[in-house]
Amino acid sequence: MKILKAGTKIITVIGNIEAMVVGVSIEMDAVQYKIRYFSNGELQEAWLYRFEIEVCPIKQPAGFGAKIIPNYDNEITLIEG
Repeated sequence: MKILKAGTKIITVIGNIEAMVVGVSIEMDAVQYKIRYFSNGELQEAWLYRFEIEVCPIKQPAGFGAKIIPNYDNEITLIEG
């Protein structure tokens, strides 16, 4: 089972809200992520499933020869089977 690391920057599928993963809850076969984000200057928290979020791409400086770097370091293997 792979899970996102705490501190991973994400975007919600609905609403395109930029947030950060701050916690993980594993119950039976369900994994939820606790995220934090700012809305109208107030800190908000929410619990979301993996299918509700996408990992933010790494931002790079503009210019010729810019390469897309894949986000390999955002997930860890919790249980190998």
